[in-house]
Amino acid sequence: MSVMRKIAVVFAVLFALLAVAAGIVYALFDAEAIKRQITEQVAAKTGRVLTIDGEVGLSIWPELAVRAGRVSLSEADGKTDFAAIDSLRVAVAVMPLLSGRLEAREIEIDGLALTLIKRRDGALNIEDLLAGQNEKPAIEAKPAAATAEDSQPLQVDIAGLALRNARFTWRDEAAGKTTQLSSIDFSTGRLQADSAAATLAIDALKLATRGSSGDDSFDFAIDMPAIRLAGQRLETPFSGNLGLVSSKLPMRSLKLPLSGKLAVDLAKASARLGLDTRLDESKIGLQLAVERFSPLLFDFDLKIDQLNVDRYLPPKPRADAGTARAQPSGGAPAPKGKADDAIDLSAINDLNFRGRVTIGQLQAQGLKVSTLDARIAAANGRLDISPMTARLYGGSLDGALGVNARGNVFTVRQKLAGVDIRALMKDAIDKEPLEGRGSLSLDVNTRGANADALKRALAGQAVLELRDGAVRGVNVGKMLRDAKAVLKSGQAASSTASATEKTDFSELTASFRIAGGVARNDDLAMKSPLLRLGGAGDIDIGNSRIDYLARVSIVETSKGQEGKDIAELRGITVPIRLRGPFDKLSYSLEVNDLLKDAAKAKVEEKKQELKQKANEKLQEKLGDKFKGLFGK
Repeated sequence: MSVMRKIAVVFAVLFALLAVAAGIVYALFDAEAIKRQITEQVAAKTGRVLTIDGEVGLSIWPELAVRAGRVSLSEADGKTDFAAIDSLRVAVAVMPLLSGRLEAREIEIDGLALTLIKRRDGALNIEDLLAGQNEKPAIEAKPAAATAEDSQPLQVDIAGLALRNARFTWRDEAAGKTTQLSSIDFSTGRLQADSAAATLAIDALKLATRGSSGDDSFDFAIDMPAIRLAGQRLETPFSGNLGLVSSKLPMRSLKLPLSGKLAVDLAKASARLGLDTRLDESKIGLQLAVERFSPLLFDFDLKIDQLNVDRYLPPKPRADAGTARAQPSGGAPAPKGKADDAIDLSAINDLNFRGRVTIGQLQAQGLKVSTLDARIAAANGRLDISPMTARLYGGSLDGALGVNARGNVFTVRQKLAGVDIRALMKDAIDKEPLEGRGSLSLDVNTRGANADALKRALAGQAVLELRDGAVRGVNVGKMLRDAKAVLKSGQAASSTASATEKTDFSELTASFRIAGGVARNDDLAMKSPLLRLGGAGDIDIGNSRIDYLARVSIVETSKGQEGKDIAELRGITVPIRLRGPFDKLSYSLEVNDLLKDAAKAKVEEKKQELKQKANEKLQEKLGDKFKGLFGK
């Protein structure tokens, strides 16, 4: 008998055996018995109730196929559903299994619903299912050669995977929050894998879902047209979109289109991601390089042409004229911050990355900057931004910021040069106490559990230098006229600073030593053509108050009515006390000091007057004598 005939006989026998086996399986297949056996085993091993309401079907030729209708698994209490599916179908070709190949015609799951719950005590509703999973049974070690011989390469060829209309719910009972993913649709085209060649190819992977968390909702979709794994390296392009709807957003909703490329090196446990997106008018590009997965370490380069962060934040609440946190006149300290104002920096502890952020035009918290370039690094519970440079308000910024989660420590080192100080303070704090252009340097640090604690712990130093500006809210000329009235009446009146008044200067310099949230200044020097102003005092940042004594002296009087009004104050130093909360400053003349200085000035003026008269009389006598000498 020829070889071919022998082979044919063998195959004929095999087919005959398979036919007999198929007949036996069909004859013995009892769907209800199988349902009963499975549910009993699940109950015995997990204590949960498995319910199979739909039909269970089986076919074995030319493909091994299993299909089932409605199936559900209860929670541990046996009453509510933990997981359920509306239907599933798995179909695998029979003949390829004989040669170690898995060929699936289809794998479909429809209507999967899964609920995960975090209890108030922190336990999950799957704790009973996970029990014993960490206990690894002892396995007798096999020689390496035997293991290699026993392992067989696996080849997989699946026409497609499909997960349709799935739903996932995460409920955190401790936090009282529920997050839901609904309408989850996942599908792939052909999936091929070869364990011997270490290759994987997936065509047209798609994922789309919608979800909600509280009052917010979102939708997400991603499409990977081709995923390829070869030589321990996986690569795939992708595109998709992310949408968000939230009442907290001023515009209620936003959309982010996504496109890019992902590459993963499994051998080196590293990955690279290139991502491009748009946020309204903003073009955003991100390059991310993961150097290792565990513990996570990555580098990034983020480039944005323009970004208005304030557009996506709720408007800032307007401060009341008399803030509750201002220290009352009796000297009682401001109340401490509420517990819900606590600053939690614990997330920084797990960060480990380096990166660079460049933004062409940026607006955040009202501040507007351009050509921002910042280097960022995080490690060992620290987050540092250094160096950080930008252009802002006609000038430049150069400095660094630092945050340390251990102790909630913040550091700020900044040098602003050539900036328009009025425009900067208007956008930064919504107040305009100063005008002018110049420089401001800060080197401060603080620590605390909330914003109030940070202000009260502020320490360091600051230096201010301005040219051709004005102090707003204070009219020194008016104060000097008040001083003239004091000299006549001996009584002084206090006044409230007004935003419509100001005092011009040609030069202003001041330095501050900061400790315990209080900035101390004793070298203020303000110059104008008419006067000089110095001073010393405290700015209580922690309690938003000021107590400052300014001393004004006239060096020249101008022509006109105002100059005449204060001419008699020339040579007298006028002491002016500024005090009160930042948003309601008042000023008053220090009457005793003013009268003492005026008295000294009068005495000095009288001396000069007597000296002048004596000189005049001497000149008269000398003149008469000279006239006698010449015969007249």
